[in-house]
Amino acid sequence: MSLAWYIAAERDVAGLDIFCNGKSIAHSDEERLEQLCLELGVSPLMDFFSVDPQETENLLEAYLDNDEEPLSTPEEQWFPAADGLVTIRALYNYLTEHPGQLENQQAVLDDLSEYLRILQTLRQHQVRWHLAIDI
Repeated sequence: MSLAWYIAAERDVAGLDIFCNGKSIAHSDEERLEQLCLELGVSPLMDFFSVDPQETENLLEAYLDNDEEPLSTPEEQWFPAADGLVTIRALYNYLTEHPGQLENQQAVLDDLSEYLRILQTLRQHQVRWHLAIDI
């Protein structure tokens, strides 16, 4: 399964490679990650999730019969990179200091490190972002 959580930027930033693996974090214990965020007093990762309405419509068209009513898609949301950095840093720091909290914890830390790199650059360029899911 190739499920991955990745960062989508509202616009491109010259010189920024926005690719991040995101597979380890997508396959980690989502409930445990949310619990950790709440314990740390930060927004859970999925609070930053949003989708491109066009991508959603394309997926729905592929799976709906032509006779079915089209579904409305939610408006895409964008978040300040600084807000995401608060959550990602808190998770990264906690998991670095507390081994054994998650299965494949080092791989999750690697994903979080990539998110930090991207979000720091997006913040410097005042570009908003959201978490997206590649299925």
